Amino acid sequence: MQTMAIIGAQWGDEGKGKITDLLAEKSDLVIRYQGGHNAGHTIWVNGQKTVLHVIPSGVLHPHCTSVIGHGVVLEPENFLNELKKIKTVAKVTPENLKVSATATVITQYHKLLDAAREAQGPEKIGTTGKGIGPAYEDKISRRAIKVKDLLDKDSLIRRLGVGHSEKAILFKNLYQIDFPSIEEEVERLYKLGQEMKDYVCDTFSLIDESLAKGKRLLYEGAQGILLDIDYGTYPYVTSSSTTASGIFTGAGIPNHKLEEVIGVAKAYTTRVGEGPFPTELFDELGALIQTKGNEVGATTGRKRRCGWLDIPLLRYAIKSSQLTSIALTKLDILSNLPELKICYAYEVNGQKVDCAYPGINLQHAKPLFKDFTPFKDDFSESKISNDLNTYMSFIQDSLGIPVSIYAYGPDRNQVVFKKNLF
Repeated sequence: MQTMAIIGAQWGDEGKGKITDLLAEKSDLVIRYQGGHNAGHTIWVNGQKTVLHVIPSGVLHPHCTSVIGHGVVLEPENFLNELKKIKTVAKVTPENLKVSATATVITQYHKLLDAAREAQGPEKIGTTGKGIGPAYEDKISRRAIKVKDLLDKDSLIRRLGVGHSEKAILFKNLYQIDFPSIEEEVERLYKLGQEMKDYVCDTFSLIDESLAKGKRLLYEGAQGILLDIDYGTYPYVTSSSTTASGIFTGAGIPNHKLEEVIGVAKAYTTRVGEGPFPTELFDELGALIQTKGNEVGATTGRKRRCGWLDIPLLRYAIKSSQLTSIALTKLDILSNLPELKICYAYEVNGQKVDCAYPGINLQHAKPLFKDFTPFKDDFSESKISNDLNTYMSFIQDSLGIPVSIYAYGPDRNQVVFKKNLF
């Protein structure tokens, strides 16, 4: 197997970073293809915590080249700060970390717009306020600055001037906030570009050459399928293509195909921010799962809403990203709970619904639950209990694809591979 993808199968925060980190040990390239520093991939190694936001989760393996693809939106100052932190725990050089020359740049203007809209807008989306959405807006409207523009001051001045007058009107008249001049932003961005220029390259050609040489490529997604701009629970979504389709638009897989697409899912369901959540728990049990699972966003610090595992949503994730197997994480959080349930279907307008297709209004979806005998595994041995096996088997049978990986803790040694990958 030469190509594999790790994709969040829920609303993000599923534990993708840990799975990617483990599979990176046998990979030559780990490639981020969408999103920005709104991601929060937490990796634990020997009790030491590392949180990555835009740098791929393969960076802790020095033999592996980490690639930030052209579909990512990059905030240069954040990238350099994150790079500085990572260098304290890993050997990172321009040889094993590459940034696409055509990735879109997040400017100060994007961050100001994002924060102002979320604070003053009529509809709360739950954005991180990091400028991700406005940067993608400029990309689609052909007003964006690319990483390569940071290396040429004349190009930077020209590109930054496109659309500036419109933003200035918004800042002055609508939001009434201060903003930097073009001259100030040009100087800031050009200086940052000089600091990161050695990491910049044509990543599409790098990927093409690597595939031709038979190297192993691992594509790492950020957020989750249900937050995809097209396939997610719109409008409560992110601004990029988080599904497998984003790999083809945001990084490329020249003359090749995806051989394995692993959907990472928690053994329960969580969501950060606004939007529908059919299996959400509002009682003490939901609070217990939140506390026990330390369900706090790595990027935002916001508490995550918690609920039972949702099979209809996972069925939709499988169909929309052609998932070939599931990595089930955080099983330990469900151990010793007073009760245990899985949503196997919805009731919508008196009809049973097995898959959460976009045409279904999740606000009106009544979850139908199957009760399970709570398992009490402590995972001290490799063998799992009959109760846990029943729980996992129901998930696998309901989804029609295998559970290839399961995890019962945050560290590398708390993951079990049920299928040979790479």
